[in-house]
Amino acid sequence: MAPTFSSAIGDAHNYMNWIIGTMRPYLGRDVLEVGIGHGSYYEILGKPGRYRGVDIDPENVANSRGRYPGGDFAIADICSEEFRARFAPGSVDTVVCCNVIEHIEDDNRAVANMANALSPGGHLLLLVPALQQLYGDLDRLAGHHRRYNKALMLKACAGAPIEILELRYFNPIGGLAWWINTFAKHETLDDSAVNIQIRIFDKYILPISRLVDPLTRSFFGQSLICVARRS
Repeated sequence: MAPTFSSAIGDAHNYMNWIIGTMRPYLGRDVLEVGIGHGSYYEILGKPGRYRGVDIDPENVANSRGRYPGGDFAIADICSEEFRARFAPGSVDTVVCCNVIEHIEDDNRAVANMANALSPGGHLLLLVPALQQLYGDLDRLAGHHRRYNKALMLKACAGAPIEILELRYFNPIGGLAWWINTFAKHETLDDSAVNIQIRIFDKYILPISRLVDPLTRSFFGQSLICVARRS
């Protein structure tokens, strides 16, 4: 299977801490991470209480089990009835899902199944690529069906038993860099040029983007964050 993320992203600790930091007020004690990918979010999400992580890719699950023997990782398809049965209503108080539903054709079903797993008052925390105008080679290589604006996210959440609490764009400098990459040709997400960009951003550029973010979160960013509460 071709990689759907760059290997350097698993070591981008400043970036991961920034993402989870924006979600921290809504994190409960029983967290389900959907789409573990590189697995590194476990280092943050596995600390407060119980953690479970699922992914559709057996290789991602195997790698995460190898890196974190104490973690609870399993293979699961969030669009399946098996997922709904395994995570019945009230199974968890928080679902964290970063850069996943853009890979899924039926994103509405994916959101509904994740919301279904929550206890009343629990939170669904989503991060997705933002703005179709930024769609380029990197999105194609990652297998993205779409990038989201606020209207598309509301459509994905329609019918799920949740109330939207926050919907905002995130990481403006990252969005600008992603747009610049639409003019370049990439053969794989894991080539050295992409990984170097990630390392430079995480170490040097992120503080600038974090400073600018409050000014642009209503209209522009590399990502879109959605915070929803189970009704």
